[in-house]
Amino acid sequence: MTFLKLLLSNSIIYLAIVAIASPMDGEESKIKGVETDEESKIVRSVLNYNSSNIDYILPIHYNIELQLLNNYARSKCIITLNIFYTKQYISFYAPDSASIIVSTLKTNNGTVYETNHINFMKNNIYVLDFGDVLLRGNYDLYIEYEISINVVRESFGIPYLSENEQIEWLIATGIQRRNWYQTKKQHIFPYWDKPELRMTFVIRLLHNVEYKALSNMPIRGTKLTNDNMIWTIFNKTPLISIDSVVFLVSGFRHSILSKNKAVRSSLWFRPQSEPHLEFAKTVIISASVYMRKWNILRNKTALEDSSALFESKVAHVAIPDLRKEVEQTFGFIFYREADITYNDELDHVAYKTIIARLIGHGMIEKYIGNVFRPTYLPTYWSHTWLNEGFKICYQAYLIDQALSPDDGFVGSSRMMDLFVVQVQHELLYLNTYVVINSTIEYNSYPENYFHSSLSHIKGSIIWRMLIESVPPYTFSKGFDEYMNNKLSEPEATTADHLWNAMRSKLNESYPKYDFNIKDAINSWIMQKYPSVLEVTRNYSSHLVTISVQFYNKLEKQCYIPITYASESDPNFTKTWTDMWLTSWDSKIEFFFLENNQWIIINLQQAGYYRVNYDIMNWGKIAQYLNSENYSNIHVLNRAQIINDAFHFAIEKKLKFSIFWELASYLAQETDYIAWYPMLKAFEFLSNIFPFLNFYPEFKDVLRFDFMKNFRSSYWIRFQSNISDYTKCLKQELAKWECIIEDHPCEERSNRYLQWHLANPKKNKLLPEWKRWTYCNGMKTVNRDTWSKVFDDYIKGNDIILECLSYSKTLETLFYYRLGTIPDILFKSEYNVSHLQFKSIERAYASTANIFLSAIERHTKYTSLLRRLLRHYELIKHRKVSEIVTLIVIINNAYSKRQLDEIKEFVKEEIKSSIISITDVEQKMGTRWSEIENQTKYFRSLFNN
Repeated sequence: MTFLKLLLSNSIIYLAIVAIASPMDGEESKIKGVETDEESKIVRSVLNYNSSNIDYILPIHYNIELQLLNNYARSKCIITLNIFYTKQYISFYAPDSASIIVSTLKTNNGTVYETNHINFMKNNIYVLDFGDVLLRGNYDLYIEYEISINVVRESFGIPYLSENEQIEWLIATGIQRRNWYQTKKQHIFPYWDKPELRMTFVIRLLHNVEYKALSNMPIRGTKLTNDNMIWTIFNKTPLISIDSVVFLVSGFRHSILSKNKAVRSSLWFRPQSEPHLEFAKTVIISASVYMRKWNILRNKTALEDSSALFESKVAHVAIPDLRKEVEQTFGFIFYREADITYNDELDHVAYKTIIARLIGHGMIEKYIGNVFRPTYLPTYWSHTWLNEGFKICYQAYLIDQALSPDDGFVGSSRMMDLFVVQVQHELLYLNTYVVINSTIEYNSYPENYFHSSLSHIKGSIIWRMLIESVPPYTFSKGFDEYMNNKLSEPEATTADHLWNAMRSKLNESYPKYDFNIKDAINSWIMQKYPSVLEVTRNYSSHLVTISVQFYNKLEKQCYIPITYASESDPNFTKTWTDMWLTSWDSKIEFFFLENNQWIIINLQQAGYYRVNYDIMNWGKIAQYLNSENYSNIHVLNRAQIINDAFHFAIEKKLKFSIFWELASYLAQETDYIAWYPMLKAFEFLSNIFPFLNFYPEFKDVLRFDFMKNFRSSYWIRFQSNISDYTKCLKQELAKWECIIEDHPCEERSNRYLQWHLANPKKNKLLPEWKRWTYCNGMKTVNRDTWSKVFDDYIKGNDIILECLSYSKTLETLFYYRLGTIPDILFKSEYNVSHLQFKSIERAYASTANIFLSAIERHTKYTSLLRRLLRHYELIKHRKVSEIVTLIVIINNAYSKRQLDEIKEFVKEEIKSSIISITDVEQKMGTRWSEIENQTKYFRSLFNN
């Protein structure tokens, strides 16, 4: 006997409910799909209702028979109800535009009541009035209704192109289309809007024999009819929410991913997308195998109600127009098709990591969900942090552990390494200036989304710290025990239960390791800013002092793990430690005898903090990095050194010359992970790059010699046989060299472009190099080459339109009149089906943006600016106002000389009643003030 909690008149009472399915015979029994005299004991969730909206009706079991016919859908539903308060009517929600044909009510003893009246209320509510009959107890409600097929498609259909380019429909419940106006899931059968209820379902679908049907449960059987239709009958579900009920009917194909007895999994997709789903298949298979190995699949029930049964099949479905990137429900994981397809010839190799993370996220949501389910408010916010943070962290951890070098990545996936440099480094930067802790209720002010997103990311960093701060396998063993404990103790759902399980495993294997997990995590959650450790060495006494620098003197909450390696002992593998900085012991001192050697703190950057060393130690690290032994320092610590040193240089706590000395080692670095912080530093410094041609003093400070060693390796034809991360690195370096130094980049890219254009079919460009080659190669092409590329684009070749505007040559700039392109494209003799433009207005809007982008680029070059102004009337865009054009030109000037030339041009050439010379002069004065402020900042930055 299970208790059902109801909130009545603001107090909680308990009501025991046992529902006995009524005996049936004949065809009705077949529809119901249950055995005669079957006894169903229904377990209920806690219901928290206000007394005003209780209707005292509980649906217990659904038998759904749905026929998808040519012009309409017909449904027969038998719904077992428990009415526990005497009524004369039954109300429920019906699907949109449903037309009820028959409705009856049958008691356990076989008495049938006909409906006296059927009343339609607003919001699709139907009321069945049974006259003078007083209803109470268990009943079978029989409802038969029809819905127009057009309504079915509108509410439950997703159109897609079939293999033969014909429009077909995926009919599905339980999923939402992108841009669909409704915020909650739609149902194609009568329902009571109580998603917290759990009930059982038996579903039978009649559909065209050419299509396949799926639902939450495996198929029990099929039956052909005489009119090219087929019945698909599914097994009875366990107790699930009505919002979890899903069925799909489509022309999709599928691949079997696993025939494991515990879980059968498959991937469903449009036939034409199959070649581009190979990588996704590999990730799903590998991730599933790993999770089974860690007992996660077996423990599915740990985070569900105790009545939930284990899923015997999981269908992964690629939906063409899904609202979310990924969502899951009982028996399914849905993906937006575009987000998991990978085309070797079109997609950048880095897109694999995005696909892998997305699939990892879906798997975590499916098999783990929320790690904690707090039942009292004081823990709500921190548990939310940790729940969301776990999903972010563990999706990377899962992919990192599951994928081998042969699983689609050329080279290892290295997801956790990427997580550190992309997620942890970015948060360190943001959290330096933005408070992030769980004491703030982020839903209480307008910026809640921004801050809550950051808190979730910080939660993911906390999980990684925990994983790295305990000895090997402690985390996985403790987490496994926590999940198992939930099977016998469903209430064991708080963080304390997990920390105790981990503490237990820690004591078993490392009884002397004194690590208070709960205190550490609580301090990490409460910490508002990342800590900064100051490491100073007394080279006379050999004393090393490590102390913590607080951003706010009032904030002294800390529990910081201290690990270190040295030149004589470069062991970076042990990230767990018994050395901690705490609020009561915020300084550590120890002796280090090797004065001539470096010391590096925070192995593999396991701790969420920065480290600033004394000048001599920074120098020793720089010297070692610039030696052939640099790889003895772990790649994450090499990345950490660049990231921390650049941060301290920007904050004027470290001389920029020391940072450049450290960064110069990158001349021999080939690892994308180690380079990543420098690529982010380029982004920060990119504001200064346009100044380099006007202020030579900045060129003397910004030394990019370490990039020269990579120039010879850009040759595009030989990129296919190296690791994916090396491909990413080479492309990033090529991009930034083109931004920093034009001339070498232009020469190489033009040479590659000419090679490609000589024989495009034979001399193919890899997708990640296409834009780089065209946009940079077009800068120095002659008029004939420019015209050829333009003609190829018009004829339908997949060429980037924007790149046509990169030309620096005068005659080509004149020839390239973006304002006339839409008229050319929409001439009848051209086939424009390949274009992103669906109307001439959209074409003008797009080319207007490209025009302004071209104006922006060309203004930065003094010689091109003069030509642009001299021939302004010839090249201006008919859909872009002169005011907008002038503002773009002024905002991209970087010297007083340029501004003077623009001012003279306006006085002499612009004859417009809406353009005031005074306003233009005021705008140029504002721009000159901005230039002076920027140059002042850069001088102060580089002279620290």
